[in-house]
Amino acid sequence: MDQYPPNLGLVDRMSAALLGRRVAAACVTVILTICFVAGSYVQATVNQLNDTHQAFNDRQLRNGYVAMSDVQRLVLIMQDAFGKGEMTPNAVDEFRSAADFLFVRTDTFRRTLRNGVYMESADNAVAQLQRVQDLVDHALATNFDGLPTLSQRLTVLSQNARQALVTYLDDMSRQQDRILIRQAIAVQNQRIVIWTTLAGLSVLGIVAIFLLRREVRAKQARQVAEERVRHLAFFDPLTGLPNRVHFQDRLGTLLEKQTSVALLLIDLDGFKSINDTNGHAAGDAILEHVSDMLRLTSDKYDGFASRLGGDEFSVFVQTDDLTLLKCICAEAIDRISQPIVFEGEKLQVEASIGLAMNTQISTQMDMNVDSLSRVADFALYASKSNGKRQFTVYDEALEQQFLKRRAMVEELPRAIADGSMEFFLQPKVDLATEQTYGFEALARWRRNDLIVPPHDFIATAEESGLITDIDYCVLRNATKAIADFNFINNTNFSISINFSTIHFNSRKLIDVVEEALNSSGLAPELLIIEITETIEMQDWDQAKHIIAAIHKLGAKISIDDFGAGFSSLAYLRTTVANEIKIDRSLIEDIETSDISRFLLDAVLDIARNLDLEVTVEGIETRIQADIVSKMGANNAQGYLFGRPMPKEEALQKAIKYSDHVVSRNMARGIQVL
Repeated sequence: MDQYPPNLGLVDRMSAALLGRRVAAACVTVILTICFVAGSYVQATVNQLNDTHQAFNDRQLRNGYVAMSDVQRLVLIMQDAFGKGEMTPNAVDEFRSAADFLFVRTDTFRRTLRNGVYMESADNAVAQLQRVQDLVDHALATNFDGLPTLSQRLTVLSQNARQALVTYLDDMSRQQDRILIRQAIAVQNQRIVIWTTLAGLSVLGIVAIFLLRREVRAKQARQVAEERVRHLAFFDPLTGLPNRVHFQDRLGTLLEKQTSVALLLIDLDGFKSINDTNGHAAGDAILEHVSDMLRLTSDKYDGFASRLGGDEFSVFVQTDDLTLLKCICAEAIDRISQPIVFEGEKLQVEASIGLAMNTQISTQMDMNVDSLSRVADFALYASKSNGKRQFTVYDEALEQQFLKRRAMVEELPRAIADGSMEFFLQPKVDLATEQTYGFEALARWRRNDLIVPPHDFIATAEESGLITDIDYCVLRNATKAIADFNFINNTNFSISINFSTIHFNSRKLIDVVEEALNSSGLAPELLIIEITETIEMQDWDQAKHIIAAIHKLGAKISIDDFGAGFSSLAYLRTTVANEIKIDRSLIEDIETSDISRFLLDAVLDIARNLDLEVTVEGIETRIQADIVSKMGANNAQGYLFGRPMPKEEALQKAIKYSDHVVSRNMARGIQVL
């Protein structure tokens, strides 16, 4: 049974059904049946008319009239002989000849009637002719003995024969009239059948033409759809540029042929702010503008431009002429930076470029699309890090950094698994007493018995996606260490764990926090999840649900680096935080700058109005600590009070103040274990 989409309309369903092979075969069968029935009817009518005409043809009429003539001739010969009183030899010969003609005519007439349709008048006429024939034979046999009597009898019989023949001929005339009427009716019926057949065939023909036209249009639509699918498989629907698949195919072919190729990876600077400020329509206009500019540049140098996704583009050209490539990069940046007008407003975007040539990559790496793209992306990252709106060429120096980074990426999973990924603790202190009440756990990687500086591997971990595993590792180990220490020493130290905003795009964070609390036995209120804004929050609604779930577990939320992130105030508006940690950038000049003190005072005022705890980070001097304390800040963190140190050292250093910590936390409503 043919299946059709459930949302197809009735007309479309009928049309779709008519396009099926079964229905097409049924239409052909109907046409053939109509033609066969109509042809059979017409043929039957023709056969019937032929049979009737055969019975009442001109030959029968002619025999009747000729027979009357023959009888009349015999009567005249006999009457002439009767008038002369004898049958002369000539008269006998003429009579005999006429008798022979009558015999032949009567026999022919009889046989003709026998093969046709039965008619009573025809049989009567033949019988009367036979009586005349018998009398004529008798006269010839008796040599016309009793001529007067013979003449009288012949006259009577001939009169009867003529009467019978006239009756027969009248019947034949009426039959002919009926034949003509039947022929007229048959012709009318044939006309009706023919017109009906033609009408039916016309309707079927129109339906067939309609279906054929529909099938042709459907085929054209399928072809257009297939072409569109093929186009979408290799081209970006918004900009019309080749997409990532097409880019990889073309670049891969060139690399397999060992052709000299240079790859430019282009990323837009500040594109998201245009989207957020002016809307996605404006963002689309910018993307179309960038694609037009890159198309002009690539066409000029016989290159190949593509959109890889989002605001990331690429161009590759078949050359390793560095001077020319630098000109291409500079030209692309200048073209892209040209402003456009959207809905009466001028919009402008900048671009950063990473340039890599397959001829400049060392033999330590396999040459393929993925490896060339990775090194070009590394060069792009360098451009972004160095101030944007510039291009960076992947060279030997950059390659050493890339190989170092790649080695880190390869080793990080093993470091997480074997315990080489440790955590240090930095104390958080009460400014009034400068006593430790909690710690912040910071990831440290012990690699070949040396501590790798955080800035050397954290960024690499974030780019590779391994930062989530590192954060979860620190969470599990730090909560376990603090819970055990609190239990053994009867202390209530809290622990703060940094989590990048990338974690707040997945509900997995909730499960990991719950599992860490359950497995460690740490009191939930002693766990503080710090939102570290290394990247901008993408899904605010999802983040709010995750934060609400963490609050439900009993843990606290802190906004880290407040004043330095993308949208610190937005976090205060959309999340339920317990603490803000003021970034060190707001207090660096607090000793000498009135503006810095004004900004700090404003943030502290916001925190007080929102009933939030405040921890001031980056305190390095006694003067800074005194100023911050006088301005109303209660908690602090910085090198003045302690650098990040191994957990054993940090905990032992803080244990001598445990009594003070217990009393302080009890005053805050935290139960002692």
